[in-house]
Amino acid sequence: GQDAVGNIKSELQLLLPDIKIFLDVDDLNDIGALEDYIQRSQVILFFLSRGYFRSQNCLREIRSSLEQSKPIVLVQEADPAKGGATLQALRDECPEDLQPDIFEKGWTHTIYMRVEEYQRVSLKTIVEAVLLCSPNYVNQSSLQLCVPGEP
Repeated sequence: GQDAVGNIKSELQLLLPDIKIFLDVDDLNDIGALEDYIQRSQVILFFLSRGYFRSQNCLREIRSSLEQSKPIVLVQEADPAKGGATLQALRDECPEDLQPDIFEKGWTHTIYMRVEEYQRVSLKTIVEAVLLCSPNYVNQSSLQLCVPGEP
Protein backbone atom coordinates (compact mmCIF):
# COMPACT_ATOMS: atom_id res chain seq x y z
CA GLY A 1 0.00 0.00 0.00
CA GLN A 2 2.93 2.39 0.45
CA ASP A 3 3.25 2.84 -3.32
CA ALA A 4 -0.46 3.66 -3.61
CA VAL A 5 -0.35 6.08 -0.69
CA GLY A 6 2.70 7.78 -2.19
CA ASN A 7 0.79 8.12 -5.46
CA ILE A 8 -2.26 9.53 -3.65
CA LYS A 9 -0.03 12.07 -1.89
CA SER A 10 1.59 13.17 -5.18
CA GLU A 11 -1.74 13.47 -6.98
CA LEU A 12 -3.32 15.41 -4.11
CA GLN A 13 -0.41 17.85 -4.14
CA LEU A 14 -1.01 18.43 -7.86
CA LEU A 15 -4.76 18.88 -7.41
CA LEU A 16 -4.49 21.01 -4.25
CA PRO A 17 -1.15 22.83 -4.55
CA ASP A 18 -1.39 24.54 -1.14
CA ILE A 19 -2.13 21.33 0.77
CA LYS A 20 0.34 20.08 3.34
CA ILE A 21 0.32 16.29 3.53
CA PHE A 22 1.96 14.25 6.23
CA LEU A 23 2.85 10.72 5.14
CA ASP A 24 4.47 8.67 7.86
CA VAL A 25 7.01 6.92 5.60
CA ASP A 26 8.12 10.29 4.19
CA ASP A 27 7.71 12.68 7.09
CA LEU A 28 7.77 10.87 10.44
CA ASN A 29 11.05 11.64 12.16
CA ASP A 30 10.07 10.37 15.61
CA ILE A 31 7.54 7.56 16.06
CA GLY A 32 7.02 8.85 19.60
CA ALA A 33 5.52 12.03 18.13
CA LEU A 34 2.87 10.22 16.09
CA GLU A 35 0.01 11.60 18.17
CA ASP A 36 1.36 15.15 17.75
CA TYR A 37 1.35 14.78 13.97
CA ILE A 38 -2.25 13.63 14.14
CA GLN A 39 -3.17 16.58 16.34
CA ARG A 40 -1.74 18.95 13.70
CA SER A 41 -3.69 17.23 10.91
CA GLN A 42 -7.07 18.40 9.69
CA VAL A 43 -8.21 15.07 8.26
CA ILE A 44 -6.76 11.56 8.49
CA LEU A 45 -6.66 9.07 5.61
CA PHE A 46 -6.44 5.38 6.47
CA PHE A 47 -5.31 3.17 3.59
CA LEU A 48 -6.91 -0.16 4.41
CA SER A 49 -5.33 -3.38 3.22
CA ARG A 50 -4.82 -6.83 4.70
CA GLY A 51 -2.63 -6.60 7.76
CA TYR A 52 -3.28 -2.90 8.37
CA PHE A 53 -5.01 -3.57 11.67
CA ARG A 54 -2.15 -5.83 12.84
CA SER A 55 0.27 -2.91 12.84
CA GLN A 56 0.68 -1.43 16.30
CA ASN A 57 1.56 1.97 14.83
CA CYS A 58 -1.52 1.93 12.58
CA LEU A 59 -3.62 1.15 15.65
CA ARG A 60 -1.97 4.07 17.45
CA GLU A 61 -2.91 6.32 14.53
CA ILE A 62 -6.48 5.09 14.58
CA ARG A 63 -6.94 5.41 18.34
CA SER A 64 -5.35 8.86 18.43
CA SER A 65 -7.47 10.05 15.50
CA LEU A 66 -10.64 8.85 17.19
CA GLU A 67 -9.65 10.28 20.61
CA GLN A 68 -8.99 13.64 18.94
CA SER A 69 -12.25 13.47 16.93
CA LYS A 70 -10.43 13.86 13.63
CA PRO A 71 -12.41 13.38 10.41
CA ILE A 72 -11.37 10.16 8.68
CA VAL A 73 -11.24 9.07 5.04
CA LEU A 74 -11.13 5.32 4.41
CA VAL A 75 -9.33 4.24 1.26
CA GLN A 76 -9.63 0.54 0.55
CA GLU A 77 -7.05 -1.33 -1.55
CA ALA A 78 -8.78 -3.20 -4.37
CA ASP A 79 -5.96 -5.36 -5.72
CA PRO A 80 -5.73 -8.71 -3.86
CA ALA A 81 -2.08 -8.99 -4.94
CA LYS A 82 -1.40 -5.75 -3.03
CA GLY A 83 -3.39 -6.67 0.10
CA GLY A 84 -6.81 -5.76 -1.23
CA ALA A 85 -9.82 -7.32 0.41
CA THR A 86 -13.52 -6.77 0.83
CA LEU A 87 -14.56 -4.19 3.37
CA GLN A 88 -16.05 -7.00 5.47
CA ALA A 89 -12.74 -8.91 5.45
CA LEU A 90 -10.90 -5.76 6.53
CA ARG A 91 -13.48 -5.13 9.23
CA ASP A 92 -12.98 -8.68 10.49
CA GLU A 93 -9.25 -7.92 10.96
CA CYS A 94 -10.04 -4.75 12.92
CA PRO A 95 -10.12 -4.94 16.73
CA GLU A 96 -13.73 -5.29 17.81
CA ASP A 97 -13.70 -2.19 20.01
CA LEU A 98 -12.70 -0.02 17.01
CA GLN A 99 -15.10 -1.46 14.43
CA PRO A 100 -18.12 0.77 15.18
CA ASP A 101 -16.03 3.97 15.15
CA ILE A 102 -14.34 3.09 11.87
CA PHE A 103 -16.99 1.25 9.89
CA GLU A 104 -20.31 2.57 11.20
CA LYS A 105 -19.81 6.34 11.48
CA GLY A 106 -20.38 7.17 7.83
CA TRP A 107 -16.82 8.22 7.10
CA THR A 108 -15.99 8.93 3.47
CA HIS A 109 -14.95 5.66 1.84
CA THR A 110 -13.44 4.97 -1.56
CA ILE A 111 -11.90 1.96 -3.23
CA TYR A 112 -8.43 2.53 -4.69
CA MET A 113 -7.94 0.80 -8.01
CA ARG A 114 -4.66 0.81 -9.87
CA VAL A 115 -6.18 1.83 -13.20
CA GLU A 116 -5.74 5.54 -13.90
CA GLU A 117 -9.34 6.27 -14.84
CA TYR A 118 -10.60 4.69 -11.62
CA GLN A 119 -7.93 6.44 -9.58
CA ARG A 120 -9.46 9.75 -10.64
CA VAL A 121 -12.74 8.70 -9.05
CA SER A 122 -10.95 7.85 -5.79
CA LEU A 123 -8.92 11.05 -5.85
CA LYS A 124 -12.04 13.12 -6.42
CA THR A 125 -13.69 11.47 -3.41
CA ILE A 126 -10.61 12.13 -1.27
CA VAL A 127 -10.29 15.75 -2.44
CA GLU A 128 -13.94 16.43 -1.67
CA ALA A 129 -13.60 14.93 1.82
CA VAL A 130 -10.47 16.98 2.53
CA LEU A 131 -12.03 20.22 1.27
CA LEU A 132 -15.25 19.66 3.23
CA CYS A 133 -13.14 19.53 6.40
CA SER A 134 -11.44 22.82 5.60
CA PRO A 135 -12.68 26.15 6.96
CA ASN A 136 -13.78 27.43 3.54
CA TYR A 137 -16.15 24.53 2.91
CA VAL A 138 -17.08 23.23 6.36
CA ASN A 139 -20.70 24.39 6.02
CA GLN A 140 -21.25 22.52 2.76
CA SER A 141 -22.29 18.89 2.40
CA SER A 142 -20.92 18.24 -1.09
CA LEU A 143 -18.92 19.89 -3.85
CA GLN A 144 -19.16 19.68 -7.63
CA LEU A 145 -15.57 18.83 -8.52
CA CYS A 146 -13.89 18.04 -11.81
CA VAL A 147 -10.53 16.30 -11.81
CA PRO A 148 -8.20 17.00 -14.77
CA GLY A 149 -8.46 14.21 -17.32
CA GLU A 150 -12.05 13.47 -16.43
CA PRO A 151 -14.50 13.39 -19.35
